[in-house]
Amino acid sequence: MGRDVSKEEYGGLRPWWLPGWLPSPKKPHSGKEWGTWAFFLLIFIWALDVLWRLSITYWYLALPALAVIGFGAERYWRSLWAAEQERRERVTSYSLTFEQMRDMHWRDFEIAVMRLMRRDGIAAEHTGKAGDFSVDVTGYDPVLGERWIVQVKHYGPKNKVKSDDVQKVAGAAWPIYQARKMLVVTTSGYTRDACTFSAKAGIHLIGKADLTRWATDGVHLHDVLGITPDARYGTAG
Repeated sequence: MGRDVSKEEYGGLRPWWLPGWLPSPKKPHSGKEWGTWAFFLLIFIWALDVLWRLSITYWYLALPALAVIGFGAERYWRSLWAAEQERRERVTSYSLTFEQMRDMHWRDFEIAVMRLMRRDGIAAEHTGKAGDFSVDVTGYDPVLGERWIVQVKHYGPKNKVKSDDVQKVAGAAWPIYQARKMLVVTTSGYTRDACTFSAKAGIHLIGKADLTRWATDGVHLHDVLGITPDARYGTAG
């Protein structure tokens, strides 16, 4: 079931209006960091002053330039707001806190992963049973035009997913399920060997941090994994 979303839940997220190429600003703590902020603030004010003076002198160039910049900015931030609205709709339709997922039975967690994929437009089905060849969820992704297989590991914080586990996913992907998109989801983390193998085999990994972005914050699976709609036969991002 979906849950009500409080206004405070959005406080820890990256601001929706911040362009993706711009890093999120962090509050300075030390004197050196405050000094760096002050220096760049002075540079910014100086640049604005220079641009203002130039715009007065060359007003016949500044006015058309401002019109073009304003039009482009309006279109750009309109698209950012549309994406933010979609994210909030996903949170409202179905979302889970990490604590809820951590306290679930492992089979309920598999179902939750299936529902999260369906929320993001993937026709997912739960396949977790004996003889599933280490695949718990499968699904067709109409945007990518590809089939997903997902292994789900409901582990405690000290029990990490090992390389042997992800190797089983790679072995079953095409011969058994004819799938080119592979994903492992866990409430814990991954060993170094598991990460190394997954990077080489093109297996996407979701651990605690990314799971929170996906399930709690409502970030689309594609964005969590860093893949684009035209990604086909690609390696893990």
